Amino acid sequence: MSRIAGGGAARVIGRRVEMSALRIDGSEFPIEMVLWRTSVGGRAYFTASIADLTERHNAQAEIERQREALRQSEKLTAMGSLLAGVAHELNNPLAIVMGRAALLEEKLQGHALATDALRIHEAAERCGRIVRTFLNMARQKPTERSTVGINELVRAAVELLHYGLRSHGIELRLALAPELPQVHADPDQIGQLVLNLLVNAQQAMVGCEGARTLSISSGLEERRSDRAPRIWLRVADSGRGVPPGLQEQIFAPFFTTKADGVGTGMGLSVSRSIAREHGGSLVLEASSEQGASFRLSLPVSGRAETVTAPAPLDALDQGSEARVLVVDDEQEIADLMRAFLEGAGYEVATAESGAVALALLQEAQFDLIVSDLRMPDMDGAALWRAVGELSPGLARRMVFVTGDTLSAAARGFLDKTRCLSLDKPFTRPELLAAVRKLLDGEDA
Repeated sequence: MSRIAGGGAARVIGRRVEMSALRIDGSEFPIEMVLWRTSVGGRAYFTASIADLTERHNAQAEIERQREALRQSEKLTAMGSLLAGVAHELNNPLAIVMGRAALLEEKLQGHALATDALRIHEAAERCGRIVRTFLNMARQKPTERSTVGINELVRAAVELLHYGLRSHGIELRLALAPELPQVHADPDQIGQLVLNLLVNAQQAMVGCEGARTLSISSGLEERRSDRAPRIWLRVADSGRGVPPGLQEQIFAPFFTTKADGVGTGMGLSVSRSIAREHGGSLVLEASSEQGASFRLSLPVSGRAETVTAPAPLDALDQGSEARVLVVDDEQEIADLMRAFLEGAGYEVATAESGAVALALLQEAQFDLIVSDLRMPDMDGAALWRAVGELSPGLARRMVFVTGDTLSAAARGFLDKTRCLSLDKPFTRPELLAAVRKLLDGEDA
């Protein structure tokens, strides 16, 4: 104003200018100001119109958060498609390692090297479980509920995060109640919920000084007359905790207290939705101690389930005169399945492609076909259609092995035809059980 009064140029007069203002308590807030000059009776008057932009800035920030969340969602969708191909390439060598380790373990029974073979076999099986956990999370499929044990889901999630917890110096404390009743739930969804809680706890402790502890406990709630019995799961960390006033906001979609680039703000929102869809609850427990403690509660399954023990190997290796055709473009996988089946007494022929398999079917009779689903030239689906034209009965006795379970085409084919399938990496008992099931005439 002094400059203008002295004849200087007006720089902000009549323009909308954004700046920060101070409240009486000293806190800053964004404003928009318009300043103009009026002359009355030879005197200059300056008038300012000020608008509080706090709500506008908050709305813009929320829109930007949602845009970023959508971008993250698109990235995850693209990663899911990429994972399908990666899983297929990884599952093939992993199936070979698992299968050959199992065969080596059997051949070395009573030998000093048997322990080494066992360790290789167990490590390969662990890798297989980790891959399957990833695929179950990424797989898009309708909700399928069954009876599941919460403790088993916790152990699977812990196994998946084992390296990350150890590398960040986080001590894991498990206090899982034995012999908990099962819950009727979608294992993939509840597994995702448990994994979300563990990942949140791990991220909350990164950068914290002092001891880092992740405590996981489970138990059975006391029976109440107004509702069905429930099991509970508690995940507690020794991180910074949730700031006061944000206990409910943390469950809102796209809301996050994490640093930029860490998380999308959807984990807890999705987890609470999953819990409520299953008739349960997910809450942040009030605690005076350091860190955060989340408690999941789920109703116990009211269905009586008969647990069928897996068939012992000697029951599967009874020998058979059945002839099996193995079709796989990867020779190592074909040789592995041939070794499994011949060890069980089956007569086996192998084909490196669907076209070769059709040629063999013109020359010889087979009781069952075990085929890879994803192959060049003629894939498993095309082979199934061709076999159906030659021998409809044989088409109903086909087992497909695949590492491409994320593919919509593969899943759609298996769902439509209801053919029996095995996910790579598979074990010898799984393959023999599937073959025996079809030869015995049981429904896939």
